[in-house]
Parts: sequence; structure tokens; C-alpha cells
Amino acid sequence: MKAWEELVSTALLGTQRRTTDPAALPPAVGAKVETREDPAEALLATAALLTNYRRAGQVPLSGTLPMPVAAPDGRPLIRPAARERLARLLSANRPELLDEWLGAVAAAGLRVPPERLPALADAARARISLRAPLVAVAGSAGGWLGEHNPEWTFLASPIPDGDADVWRYGNLVQRREWLRKALAEDPDAARVALTGAWRGEPAEVRAGFLGLLGEHLRTTDEPFLEAALDDRAVSVRQQAIGLLGTLPGAALGHRMAERLRPLVRVRKRALRPDVLQITLPDAVDTARDGVRVPAGPEQGTGWLRQIVAATPLAFWAEFGLPPGVLRMPVEGCAAGVLRESWAAAAVRQRDEPWARALLAADPGGRGAAALVGALEPRARAAAVLDLATHVNAETMAKLILELPAPWPRELGSALLGWVAAQGDQRVVAHAAVVIARSVPPSCLRAVDPLPEDAAPWRRALTETLTFRREMHEELV
Repeated sequence: MKAWEELVSTALLGTQRRTTDPAALPPAVGAKVETREDPAEALLATAALLTNYRRAGQVPLSGTLPMPVAAPDGRPLIRPAARERLARLLSANRPELLDEWLGAVAAAGLRVPPERLPALADAARARISLRAPLVAVAGSAGGWLGEHNPEWTFLASPIPDGDADVWRYGNLVQRREWLRKALAEDPDAARVALTGAWRGEPAEVRAGFLGLLGEHLRTTDEPFLEAALDDRAVSVRQQAIGLLGTLPGAALGHRMAERLRPLVRVRKRALRPDVLQITLPDAVDTARDGVRVPAGPEQGTGWLRQIVAATPLAFWAEFGLPPGVLRMPVEGCAAGVLRESWAAAAVRQRDEPWARALLAADPGGRGAAALVGALEPRARAAAVLDLATHVNAETMAKLILELPAPWPRELGSALLGWVAAQGDQRVVAHAAVVIARSVPPSCLRAVDPLPEDAAPWRRALTETLTFRREMHEELV
């Protein structure tokens, strides 16, 4: 209001230099102060009257309608103990535990109190991993908030099932949810929608959609993935190569094997291991198969890495079993180049014999954590415990930091036993933080009290494990 601004200016300048002009005030206020002779008295009276006028001197609005309310949500609310836990999670800024808590609430078929949704939405703005579990527990109240606050659009409720426009007009969260459900419930329709919209999607969205497709991969997806090998985005090409590597008999693997065949020879030696002779490629058709390496002195090595990583590991069977091939001396390139490429292939193809052989040949080497993840869940614990007998605590701690999640129960139990037996080292303290957060809920048991002189990291480990155990018990 301009009259108020004029009044403030008059007060700052002083009534000896400037006086209040009743004509500039609203008529109802001006009529009350125009008879005042003392400028200071007029200023104070105007301030009092104008303040009340601004607060109550407006004509009430008419013809307004109340905002629509959120649809009812029949799921039960979390219990009081869990509500207190949520308040502690929000105040302590523990997003990794909040992520787990939200997932547990969703799995239990519960919902959070609506008054907590704004704080949760603000937390999810800063941490994308919180968004999907928050949408699941927020329900219709979260959708209502997402529709009325542009900063929380990720909460917008999915368009009802059967609405054909969700894929075309929904936001990214809605479209991803639609595609995820469609891939499981109507895979043919999902693939038609994906291929139809593919070219118009940004690179990061295309890569995300490929990740969803990878969870429901079929052999008939090979032509689509083949086309993605020519994508302009590196992330999409690498996703396509990785997914094709999981398809037995894929044409990409055959083409890579044909590229690799003339580059590999075995030189026989009497009374000594045969030598694996490698010739670096000097030309590769970079327009196909995602094999694209910047020009430079290491270009041949870069091509070799990609070719070996994308070649089916069955190619090497003619040279012997995995342990024997790994023991062969290498000429023509660094042995580490081949080992890293074999490791990438073993992870893509989920080849357990090669993964075991690579772990045995280089315990704790680069890529060991990913190789452990390529094993069957029950075999991971045994592999990690075996590695612990061959490497020092520092190497083991680094391996733990890189282990892919989620951890199976056997692996979680094995690592809890390992960390309990370690001394007070800084590297072990870092690993303990990861262990405390990553062991599955089935490993969470009551922990014996620690002695008073226990190291801080042991206390932190115990507190986190106890916090998580109580967190899950409150949702049962």
C-alpha cells in the first residue's frame, strides 16, 4: 500500500520536514486525521488508524470455493513409537536411514501422518533416492501436496490405472512408475510405448528407462538394444552393451568374438606355461557396437578393453579353464588390462567360474567387490571370508566400501563377525559405518553392552545397529 510507504517516509524524515497528507490516505482514514493540528499527533494517529485499516478494512471475498481435499487413504497410520522415530530421523538428518525407514513403512502397508509430509518432501527434494519410497507411503495426501506446490511435483499421485495418457502427459515420476508396472503386467504394451517415445527422450531419461527394462529383459529385446548401441549418449550405449551381455547368444557377443579372434594367439613353450599373445587392434569400426575410444596413444588398449569385456567368456574355453588362462603369461599388452576386461565380462555375464577364478588370482584387486556381487547370494559370504584370509584389514575395508547392495543375510552376518574381530584402526572404522548401514534387517539382533573404554567407532556401530533394529520392530 502506497499510503503506508508514504507514512514510513514521513516518520523517517521527521514531521518538521514533512507532514502527513490526508488526501493520500484512504478516505476513511483521512477523514479522521485531517483535523489534527499537531503534525506529530497526526502522524501517530494515522499510523494507528492505517494499521487497523490494513488488517480489517477490506471487503470480504465472495463467490470463493474451498480447495478440494485429498482422497481418503484407507491404510493405517504408523504407531506413535514410529512417529517419534520419524521425528528423530528428520531432526538428525540421516537420509540413508530415512530411505530404509520409508521402504519398511511401504512394505508394511502403512502411511505416515500428513503433517509430516512437508518435512519429508523437503528432504526428498535434496535426495532423489527418497522420492520413490516417499511417494509410496504418502499416498493421496502426498499427491495433493505435489499438485499444489511446484517444488514437490515428484509427489504428484500417479494417474489412475487404465489412463492411456499417463505415458504421454505424466511427469517423469509418473511415467517411470507406469513403465515399471507395465513391464511387469503388460510387457508388450510397455515395449511399444518405450520404442515409440524413445527418440524424443533426453539422454538421462533414456538411460533410466533402459535400467527399468533391464529388470524385465527378454531375448526379444535384442533388436531394440542393438539400435541403442548407436545412441549419441555414452551412458545409453554402455547400458545397452551391459544388457546385451546378459543375453545368451546375443549377436553383439558373436561380433565381438570375431573381432577378438585374430588378436589372440598362444605360443607354446616346453616345460613352462604357454604364453597368451595379444595384438592390439589398430582399427575398429567405431560406428557400431558402442566401441568408441578417444584417439591417442592408448587407443588400441581402449579398444581391446571394450572388445574383451563384451566378448562371451566362452570364447576363452579353447585356451583352457579360467584358472589356467589366468595363470598364462601375457605378451602384447599389460596383464592387468586383460584381467580388468575379463572381470567386466564376468560381472555382465554373471559368470561364477570366472568370477571365482579372478578373485582367487588377485584377492582384493580392482573390481573384486563387483566380482563378489556376480556370485550367487549364498556364495558371497564364503568368498568375502576367503578374501579376508588373504588380504590385510585396509584392503578388506576398501572392498567392503565397494560391495554392491543389497547384501544377502549370509554376507551381512559374515561381515558383522569380521568387524567384531578387528582392532581399532581408522580404515576399519570407515568400513564399520558401511556395515552398520548395509546389513539386512534379518541380521539385526540385540547387541551386548560395550565396555566403557570401547572405541568410538564401535559405539557408533552398536548404536546404528540398535537404532535400525528398533526402527523395524516398531513397524511390525
